[in-house]
Amino acid sequence: MTTERMRKPTTTTLPPVVPLALIVGVSPFATDMYIPALPQIARDLGTTPGAVQLSLTAFLVAFAVGQLLVGPVSDGVGRRPMLVVGTAVFALASVGCALAPDVGTLVVARIAQGLGGAAGAVAGRAMVSDVASGTRMAKVFGTLAAINAIGPVVAPLAGGAVLTVGTWRVMFVVLAVLGALFFAMVLLWFRETLPPERRGGVGFAANGRRIRELLAIPRFRAYVLSGVLSTVGFFAYIATSSFVFQTQFGFSEGMYTLVFATNASMMIVTTLVFGRVVGRFSEDSLLTAGLLVGTTGAAAVLVSALLDLGPVPVWCALAVVTGAWGFVLPAAMTRTQHVGAAHPGTAAALQGGLTFGIGGLGTPLAGALGGTALAMGGVMAALMAAAVVVQITATRRDRTGT
Repeated sequence: MTTERMRKPTTTTLPPVVPLALIVGVSPFATDMYIPALPQIARDLGTTPGAVQLSLTAFLVAFAVGQLLVGPVSDGVGRRPMLVVGTAVFALASVGCALAPDVGTLVVARIAQGLGGAAGAVAGRAMVSDVASGTRMAKVFGTLAAINAIGPVVAPLAGGAVLTVGTWRVMFVVLAVLGALFFAMVLLWFRETLPPERRGGVGFAANGRRIRELLAIPRFRAYVLSGVLSTVGFFAYIATSSFVFQTQFGFSEGMYTLVFATNASMMIVTTLVFGRVVGRFSEDSLLTAGLLVGTTGAAAVLVSALLDLGPVPVWCALAVVTGAWGFVLPAAMTRTQHVGAAHPGTAAALQGGLTFGIGGLGTPLAGALGGTALAMGGVMAALMAAAVVVQITATRRDRTGT
């Protein structure tokens, strides 16, 4: 059998968008689904809220590191192998989470789950860059973001529903089943999108070279930095809001689920709007607008907490932040992939890995400052404002050539 016949066939067509979006978005789903159960997990495992939050932080860090490892490798060996391994690991790790007898085991299983999810996320985004460019790529990322935005709505609702009939462990059984389904989808429907002639070699030296080449581009660094800063703020909301609304404001688990879901619904609307207006306005303009609106919403959270206005103004201000994220996420993905087009897998890894890795610091940061609405609003406002400064400064330098 010849070498040509032994090679896996490649395609210039995207995999089915809905399965691709589900695989790319399963890790955020795995985060959002169990957020309403964080207080219950702490009680069940006999540990502190901070220790349980560590399982969230560990997942996000593993998700970030996994992308940094997998992205450059996928530029060398292809996307499909990474998807096959990633979905399998995610399914098995979810079983480990469901069976965890203590918080230490839960943290370890969440690390494995994050690594598996990372492989699917980075390889899936790179597939888009392999076969699409320009406005089409922006629209595809907008579609992925819109489908993924349903996750933060469905996930806490599904988590809340599980809590009414079972324990938090059942949530991870559900995630294990999803992982197994995604594994089957990849085997049946996904073909390789990176042809052999476009692969850049395997090994630490080749991976390091690709990373250095992209980080040497000033605009690439600016996009990544603005993404990191804004994500630190956004994750402060993700990790702290359940304690803010359930502990500080006295909401039930079901009521908090409603808060989280309605806020996330704003992101669905704005990602759909992004898909309609991209092409009429530049991705940079839409990114800047999203960051500005998000910063305004975060400042409103801080002011509401300072003035002790109660839960409703905080709720409404957070809806503004999540709505703004519907512009920030697809615009940042598109611009980063465009600037890093020479190595799409590595670009997706750096954008996702550094953003979620360093951004994950927002999970313990707001908790360390008290886990209150004031701490959450302060972290969000400060970091998202810094992201605005980076984005506006970099855009002005592009226009002036300085």
